[in-house]
Amino acid sequence: MKAWLMGHEFDLQYLADLLPSGSTRVTKEDGDFFLSSVELDDLLPGAYLHEVAGKLLTRANGLARVQNPGFQPVRLSGRYTDDERGHAVLGGSSIVIRAHIQASGSVLRSDGEARQPMVPFGPRRLALATSSQNVDEALAVMGQIDPLDWTDLYKVFEIVCDDARPGSITRLGWATRVEVDAFRASANRPDVSGTAARHARTSGGTRDTG
Repeated sequence: MKAWLMGHEFDLQYLADLLPSGSTRVTKEDGDFFLSSVELDDLLPGAYLHEVAGKLLTRANGLARVQNPGFQPVRLSGRYTDDERGHAVLGGSSIVIRAHIQASGSVLRSDGEARQPMVPFGPRRLALATSSQNVDEALAVMGQIDPLDWTDLYKVFEIVCDDARPGSITRLGWATRVEVDAFRASANRPDVSGTAARHARTSGGTRDTG
């Protein structure tokens, strides 16, 4: 079953490059893009198919957003097709103009021969969501259509901290104490982030309460 997608060409192509293979993948066909997955293969068009496809796409959007901060999540178009039948749900769309620069080239070995392209990491990382609740939950937050705010980012921070136990993200070298403190201050304190902060007031003056 193909779940056809809608969004900006740049973002759709990024997903296709990120997930060219694996149990869930994004493919370009005749100028349009679709998501396919083993989880969709035996489902009939309907509300449940749309629900499952939406969850898979949210994971994919989340991974793309983690890898590329400029990525804008794409949407399901509401059209599903297979070899025998099709189903369409029409909806509105908007046009957004964005600039995009992409460079490509070949990496050569010392003897002048081109190196073999690396195996895409996207499918392997996306597969972690099926075996790790923390990964699945973090990608669900990162993959939402709406712009991320400090509350969303702090949820992901808490999920990552939980996943790092019994260690910590600073001991693992994922972030420094200064970076962690700066993130918490930015997320929590209205004197730093204004009305976008998680808290309207902080106890003890400007001291971060976490």
